[in-house]
Amino acid sequence: MLTLPDRPRSLWLAGPRPGHPPWDASAGERFDVVVIGAGIVGLTTAALLAERGATVAVLEARYVGAGTTGYTTAKVSVLHGAKYHRLEQRHGPERTAAYAAANAAGLDWIAERLARAAVPVERRDAVTYTTQASTAGLLTREAEALGRAGVTAHVTADTDLPFPVAAAVRVPDQFQFDPVPHLHRLADEVIAAGGSVHEGTRVLSVRGGTVTTDRGRLAAGRVVVATGLPVLDRGLYFARAEPHRSYALALRIGERPPAGMYLSVDSPTRSLRTASDPDGEYLLVGGNGHKTGHDHPTSRHVADLLAWSVRHFPVQEVAYRWSAQDYATIDLLPYVGPLLPHSDRVFTATGFDKWGMTNGTAAALVLADLCTGTENPWADVFSPARRPPISAAAPFARHNAEAAFRLAVDWIRPRPSSPPALSEGEGRLVRCGIRPCGVSRTDGTERTVSAVCTHLGGVVQWNDAERSWDCPLHGSRFGPDGAVLQAPAVRPLSATKGTRPMAIVTAADVRDLLGSAEPGATLVLLAGETHVVAGADLTADRLAGAVVVADRDQLRETANLDVDHPSADALRELAERLDAAVAHLGG
Repeated sequence: MLTLPDRPRSLWLAGPRPGHPPWDASAGERFDVVVIGAGIVGLTTAALLAERGATVAVLEARYVGAGTTGYTTAKVSVLHGAKYHRLEQRHGPERTAAYAAANAAGLDWIAERLARAAVPVERRDAVTYTTQASTAGLLTREAEALGRAGVTAHVTADTDLPFPVAAAVRVPDQFQFDPVPHLHRLADEVIAAGGSVHEGTRVLSVRGGTVTTDRGRLAAGRVVVATGLPVLDRGLYFARAEPHRSYALALRIGERPPAGMYLSVDSPTRSLRTASDPDGEYLLVGGNGHKTGHDHPTSRHVADLLAWSVRHFPVQEVAYRWSAQDYATIDLLPYVGPLLPHSDRVFTATGFDKWGMTNGTAAALVLADLCTGTENPWADVFSPARRPPISAAAPFARHNAEAAFRLAVDWIRPRPSSPPALSEGEGRLVRCGIRPCGVSRTDGTERTVSAVCTHLGGVVQWNDAERSWDCPLHGSRFGPDGAVLQAPAVRPLSATKGTRPMAIVTAADVRDLLGSAEPGATLVLLAGETHVVAGADLTADRLAGAVVVADRDQLRETANLDVDHPSADALRELAERLDAAVAHLGG
């Protein structure tokens, strides 16, 4: 009987890997560029800058490849599912062609580095396919858009998949690889050129030319933030990019696996490629993506992926399972460039939409040019300051409305004061006075942490597949002990600290809220008193001792009030309803 590995572990990170010492503040050095994050963007940027003579330090909170790069399926391809026709609709053929050229340059750069290291390139055709006849026309349009963007693509129904395919787009001469040795070679290049790489060093803030870490401070001429979603909240990237997790299995099967790199446009998505180690060949099957912090329990996505694999392949063993996180921007193009407009001190890159091998390398080419004052042909296309197309307004509004709704609802949702007995790998949300707490059992140890995300105060949710606390607002992730696993949060979940007194919500409180002119006005209970605050003031520090009672605009809509002249009875009824919700929190 097939069983899943008890713990997630990436195939790429399974073997021994070299370590790098944490930053030592006593060194007191100043660097031309400090790079935050040791994934493909950070280390490629650092290697490029070191080549050009810059003094570079790379700071990584955990270990090299700990972010998305160590958990990718590592397809190096300019074919990105069915993305090109959507890019063309939103941005036109010229920008779509620039996107293709940038990704082709990223592919070529990795191939050149592999050749330099005498690492054979595993050339494969990249194939996007559908099993539904109704979707075949989509792939025809995708092939046409690819052609206009300068990419050679063929429409076919001929694949080596073990099930019927209605249509497919094939782009030849792409490749696949193991990304982690590539990262370590880049780190070696940085060090050989006089730079440094530091693991176990979490960046907490950047002010002017000072980078503050949990190991001390560094001075930097410029800073590159390559942490998935930026750990610095300037620029509101968390409001312009949506985090998604997806899953992968490394399978031993009883026959030769399909040779190509495949991705379906059907839902749920299925991704396939091969990989090998000294013991033989694996089939890598990925998919079942969803927004981070949603779609619980997450273990069902892993089970579904295995069930699909067993239906189509003679699976003998599930050797590894893991998941990855990446970000999709509201207008489909990555954000690469200055963190804030008209700034040349801090740069960032994010929003690769699960195509980070080519997009991330292309981003590094852009960043290295920006840091050295060199013109780059894709800098304007990827600029974070670009004006989004009108079609991006709807996804922007939806993403932020969902975040605001979850922020309010998760705080007032009724929860028990103590969890039932937890089995190994389980986690539950409970109330600790007025605050939500997370209780989990892993490795035989039960831990209780604050369930309030330290980024912007969202209520984290238990991810049973990964045994982590995930924030549904902007994708921050934490271990069972509260340690930060994923940006944008930089501080761990705090220990619980008892209760605070509660105040009764009154009709006057509701009237104040409805009459407030504050943007995003919200009624909160803070240290036993009600306050109307602006949405921008709902920081993690404020929420740590508060419970959100109601959002003004949602209240106006759901209560169907005459906002200008609400009756006393309507205000009183609404106050009673809100107070009843607060009472569930143990006031």
